[in-house]
Amino acid sequence: MKQKLLLTILCFTALFSDVALADVFVYPMADGIRKSSLFEIEVSGGGEFLESPVYTDVAQWKTNRCKTTSWTSFATDTKPVVRVKTNAYKVEVCRVLPRKYNVECRILNDSIVEFELPGPGQYSVEFEEGVAITHPLLIFVDAYPVRKPAGNTPNLIVFEKGIHEIGDNYVLKSNQTVYLAPGAYVKGQFVSDGQENITIMGQGIISGEEYPARSHNHMISFRNCNNVLIEGVTIINAPRYCVSLSGTNQICRNLKMMGWWFSTDGIGIGSNSLIEDCFFKVNDDAIKLYRSNTIARRCVIWQMENGAPFQIGWNMPGYNTNFHVYDMDIIRVEHPWDNPNEAVFDAIHGSNGIMTNYLYEDIRIDNCEHRLFHIMTKPNRFGSWDPERGEIRNLTFRNIECYTQPKMRNIIMGHDSIHKVSNVLLENIKVNGKLWKNMSDANLLTDENTTEGIIIK
Repeated sequence: MKQKLLLTILCFTALFSDVALADVFVYPMADGIRKSSLFEIEVSGGGEFLESPVYTDVAQWKTNRCKTTSWTSFATDTKPVVRVKTNAYKVEVCRVLPRKYNVECRILNDSIVEFELPGPGQYSVEFEEGVAITHPLLIFVDAYPVRKPAGNTPNLIVFEKGIHEIGDNYVLKSNQTVYLAPGAYVKGQFVSDGQENITIMGQGIISGEEYPARSHNHMISFRNCNNVLIEGVTIINAPRYCVSLSGTNQICRNLKMMGWWFSTDGIGIGSNSLIEDCFFKVNDDAIKLYRSNTIARRCVIWQMENGAPFQIGWNMPGYNTNFHVYDMDIIRVEHPWDNPNEAVFDAIHGSNGIMTNYLYEDIRIDNCEHRLFHIMTKPNRFGSWDPERGEIRNLTFRNIECYTQPKMRNIIMGHDSIHKVSNVLLENIKVNGKLWKNMSDANLLTDENTTEGIIIK
């Protein structure tokens, strides 16, 4: 699997050329898009400060705990200094997540802060304490030189700076490459079926703002497509999934995804595939770990009130194995309700599939007051229950740290003696500074008749 994936990466990399070095490259905003009234940002790589345009999106669902989400994007080859002026807050506190970077905010006055970022990555700048942040500011820093298609790339479709309306059924065919240049703002959705060797990449934005919740297609919807690369773009206002892929040999890299509605999942990906360096602020499952030989790494997740950062199974059929998730930062989990699909690590498996061999390791959870684990086999209205088949087994969770104290019990439980959850290792799990050593520490609800092989160490 790794060898096939490496070959895919090398083939795609050959399409791209880089441009000359510079310390900071800010992305322009398309004419006709309004700049944020809440935040202004300047960025410097050691020279003069440059304005980096800020977008603001207003909450679209009455239960959204954020009232807006603002963001800016730029590229750098150094450690940039960022200066933020806010009209949304009288600044008394400032925090930059993920906390692993230990970014120090300097409050210059009651409306301006300044800080140095460690380099490319995705960051949240927050001016409030507590679980819910009213007006978050996100900063997306790409590596410089920015990646773009080589000039001789065949079947190249380019969206330059500006607003483009493509509709909800923009069909891509085999061997096509779509490039969204900095400042491109594309309203619409890309679809494909049964094709191969397709690339969507760039620094632009894809918006589903024209479509009501749970209507039309997913923002990028590829069925039975092989050898797919989706890289760099920002996806906003999704009415359904941000990215829905089936097929094999697929890569999602450095995507930034923001959605407001239930069913605005992040990425569902095919087999033998890779999700890396992506950002999710979505209101349903961020990463769906459904199909064999999936790797997810180095992502940043802000989970809204619905769904799970890592969804092991909503009723998958067949035999699905070999999942590796590592080096992840969950900066916020906003679950307010006791629903079975709400936990950092979740499964509500109600189909005949065998879901097996999951390894999660080196995962940091900055804020979660709900629960970490809800893993069950269970009949549900979305599945086709098979009375003779359907299990979850062989799960390892290693080096997981949650910096806050969840309030609700963790649940790992099979439905009956046939539909079991089995062989679960919880190793070096630390919550609110305390290492789990036993079931009591884990505050874990289970059933020995349906669940076996739970080890805590």
